[in-house]
Amino acid sequence: MKKTLDKILRKLGWIKPKPQPQVTHEDEVIFKIQENLIFQVYWKSLHVGTGPAVILKAFGQEILKFDCFGKEKGHYHIAPNYEFRIYFVEETVSEQIKRTIKELETNGLRYLKMQRDPRIKALDLNTSSYTEVLKLVESTLIQYHENLLLIKPDSY
Repeated sequence: MKKTLDKILRKLGWIKPKPQPQVTHEDEVIFKIQENLIFQVYWKSLHVGTGPAVILKAFGQEILKFDCFGKEKGHYHIAPNYEFRIYFVEETVSEQIKRTIKELETNGLRYLKMQRDPRIKALDLNTSSYTEVLKLVESTLIQYHENLLLIKPDSY
């Protein structure tokens, strides 16, 4: 009840809005799969963790988002429920990267077909391009993780 009341009072402007957490995307690389379908790979810094991250986007909309932050912090989101985090059972960043690629191989295209936006559902998917670009995504995520290990070898 208190959360609902706070939400209403914030909307009315009677209570200051909650500050949004600072999110940074560093070293971002965009991999085009086909027209209106991309992977966005970057180094992510968030209040809950830092590490390599990837988003599958269609028509600018996030479909799947993976944050490989390591033990008890790594998680992913499935559109449209971005407020809900699904935590990795894998503990290391390396294991989380492998799981991310496996999820994208197995479920990425399936989740595109489950979206509400009819443009996304109607995409004529080039599966061979998707598979090829996914290899680049994996190598980039690994590179970001290895660069961190060079800087902070005891951290991850």
